[in-house]
Amino acid sequence: MKRRAVGAAAVGILALAGCSSSGQSLKFGGTATVAGDRSGTVGVTVVRVEKGSNADLSGLKDASKYSGKTPYYLHYKLTKTAEGNDNDESSHFEVSKGGKRLTELLVLTSFDPTGDPSNPLVTRRFDRCQSASHTAYKEASEGQSVEGCAVFLATKETMDPSTVKWTRRSEALATWE
Repeated sequence: MKRRAVGAAAVGILALAGCSSSGQSLKFGGTATVAGDRSGTVGVTVVRVEKGSNADLSGLKDASKYSGKTPYYLHYKLTKTAEGNDNDESSHFEVSKGGKRLTELLVLTSFDPTGDPSNPLVTRRFDRCQSASHTAYKEASEGQSVEGCAVFLATKETMDPSTVKWTRRSEALATWE
């Protein structure tokens, strides 16, 4: 599945990475302040992980390929704690249970033709979970936050994830449990 450049769309946060156990340890709701990839710092908060239902995925193209999978919604907040950290494309979240990672589901906005010349396209979004806006983060002043959500799919083996990591190049910078 193609990965959406949420690094370009949300400071590079929606992807999977390595499983290092270094970094800050926090409870859900806690904020980790981490150095940016190139400069500055960012406050990363895992607000919560919310269980969805397979029915949430029924409106997606080829929804049958998600049969037997349960979506989990990672709600997060990014706070610009220093100017300059708006191009961090190598940091991202990993969601797991007992070391078994969930698969990230990247849902792109679609533009479907309507056949109506006065309204030729209709935009469809996955309203259940929207990533943070890279533009909003980039334009944020120091101290301002943007909120977002990432979708991860669980199988029977990875139901009810208990760990979220913010990683960069296979190094865990912060872990929430």
